[in-house]
Amino acid sequence: MPAFPIRSARRAVAVPPGRMRHDISEDRILLHTIQTAEAFGALLTNGVLKPDPVLAEPPLHADGYDWMYRQMDARLPTSGDGAIWLWARIRRQDLVELCRLAPGQVLLTCRVPRQRVLLSHFGDWHAVLNRHPLIIEHSDESDEANGAQLDLIFDDVDGRVRAAGVSLDAGYQHSPAKVRTELEDSWEFMLDPTNYGRYETWQATVHALRSDDVVQAVRIEG
Repeated sequence: MPAFPIRSARRAVAVPPGRMRHDISEDRILLHTIQTAEAFGALLTNGVLKPDPVLAEPPLHADGYDWMYRQMDARLPTSGDGAIWLWARIRRQDLVELCRLAPGQVLLTCRVPRQRVLLSHFGDWHAVLNRHPLIIEHSDESDEANGAQLDLIFDDVDGRVRAAGVSLDAGYQHSPAKVRTELEDSWEFMLDPTNYGRYETWQATVHALRSDDVVQAVRIEG
């Protein structure tokens, strides 16, 4: 029998009421993840849930996921193929909405040691997925000025890729080495919570989720 409670709940009430006290500076971070019934079954059977890299790497964004996996290998004491994705800081209403879209799946509330977790800024993660440089907007500049700066930087990157004879639709791995290095260096900004304010949405990745990481499981009813 698992050491954590398992209950069933309708989608609208799968997330317990009250404030979710996410503190990403804690030694054991409060995390949430929605997993399939099959994945939950594997966790109960094996005492550990490991990712399926095939399912975690959509071909359209394989380059972005590969970068994240390399960051995990470099920064975490653990190892493995792929990642389990969790929410480290998310608005309660957003988590409720995700549960509404996941009938038949399982909401896991976890506490995972900080050293096994790689945090990443959810919004800025999309720069990686889109293979764009991560540019930090200056609060003392207008939206128009920031937008113009972004256009110049994006156009410069696209121009250098084209000059190398590479189609913009080609995989990221075909871009010039200098461009790839500049992009990856810019993306590392999103891995440091001290670069952001208090109310940002944070995701987390781990190489594996253990049964003793789980605080509670909720089977989401249809």
